[in-house]
Amino acid sequence: MLLIFKRRSRCITSFIYRRRPISILIFLFLFFLIWNKLTTKTNKFQEIQKSFKVDSLVNNVTNENNKVIICNNNNKCSSWEPKYWKDNDLKRESIYHDVKTIKVPLGISMYLVTEENKRLLIPMGFTNCTDQEICKFVTSLDISADLKLALEQIAKFSEDDYQKKKELIYYHNSKLNSLNKDDVTLVTQFSVNRLDRFENALAAWPGPISAVIYLVSPNDINPLLEYFKMDKNLYLYNRVTLTIFKPDYSTDTYLKYPINLLRNMAIKVSFTEYYFVMDADFVPTSQLYNFSVSLLIPLLQKFTQPTAFVVPCIAIKENYSGKYPNTISELRKLFNEGWAYITDKYAGHGPTGNDIFLSRQILNSHPYYEICYESQWEPYYILSKSAPLYDERFRNQGGDKQQHTLLLNALGYRFLALRDHFIYHMDHENLIWPGGGLKQGQLSKDQFNYFEHYIPEIQAKFGTNSRWPRGCSRPLIKDQMRDLLGIGVG
Repeated sequence: MLLIFKRRSRCITSFIYRRRPISILIFLFLFFLIWNKLTTKTNKFQEIQKSFKVDSLVNNVTNENNKVIICNNNNKCSSWEPKYWKDNDLKRESIYHDVKTIKVPLGISMYLVTEENKRLLIPMGFTNCTDQEICKFVTSLDISADLKLALEQIAKFSEDDYQKKKELIYYHNSKLNSLNKDDVTLVTQFSVNRLDRFENALAAWPGPISAVIYLVSPNDINPLLEYFKMDKNLYLYNRVTLTIFKPDYSTDTYLKYPINLLRNMAIKVSFTEYYFVMDADFVPTSQLYNFSVSLLIPLLQKFTQPTAFVVPCIAIKENYSGKYPNTISELRKLFNEGWAYITDKYAGHGPTGNDIFLSRQILNSHPYYEICYESQWEPYYILSKSAPLYDERFRNQGGDKQQHTLLLNALGYRFLALRDHFIYHMDHENLIWPGGGLKQGQLSKDQFNYFEHYIPEIQAKFGTNSRWPRGCSRPLIKDQMRDLLGIGVG
């Protein structure tokens, strides 16, 4: 048996040896056939890549969810948020090997991935895949939100005369892994020249933040792009839900800084049920956020009367070079030395009752005190999202916060000011826009006015005594029914 096997082995070996030229030719033929097929596929892929074009640019007016929209050949469409999607995900939505159209929003990096791990970048806008072979072999999607990409795209828009006429709003979501609804979001708005100042607030507020940046002029996008080209700044804004607002530059309306519109935008895209509206120049004490979450939110949930927790605000002289205050005792020392003072202490922030705020506490007293509303008061406060939004007819400076406080008072809100926490800002020159935009906007004859327009509206809706401190629980106030311009803290 062994002998037969050896003979057969020698016969097979002898046969292969005699046919070696033919075997080599067959091997070479198969090799070149496979190589040619692979090369053809690669070349075809490159041709497809070159032939992909945007049928129409997406002129995003809003981009709230940053999702890619993909439709298959049966016109079944699905939306895809930024992440890596595998074949099972695509099969579930019936786009595995079956992509017809793709709509990529502003600031989204979108790759189609094939079985052979070929990656094809899809441009922003609407792409028709009907005649593209690559769309028949899609097995996964690689989608990511890219702030720098969004800013580069906005920069291109700003160079185009047609796109300058388009209003564009871009939302870049926070990268916080978990978002608790029973939390407080710091809400703010500013122009590009406040980027550096706002870094102080970012450092002091460890919780969620929603900020809107308004592009005052077409050139503002360039310093903003340069700012976010630095990785340290991208890291700073990781927990910020950031909104970029490019207005229509074809009319003079953009010169009127839409301050309340921007505040409302930031409130609407925040993920939490509570928020703290603060201007970007201010810096909160480092413990304000934790205090708000641990104490103020439970109180707001417990109170039956709608309540606003007022955060006292102070100013520090511009030439001060010492340690910034983080406690009431440190702030009291700056007041005594003449470095700190109350901005607009008679009308705007005087009603907050800073004598009480700065006084030494009685043992076991409440960490807050009640304030009765005064006309023209414009405090900063922590609220529930059940509160009304700001009136967007107010632009630039003047009346924008006063109107909101008046409305809350007319609705019966109670105002409680914090004793141990505050916000502060450094003295600074008035905001100057390129071309004098702010000044031009404020001098507008059709500017909506707090006294001439808004107060009569509130009185017509809530009564002539709508400036009466309706939510105040102090017996003296409740017993006296007289129309007052203001009641002080006592």
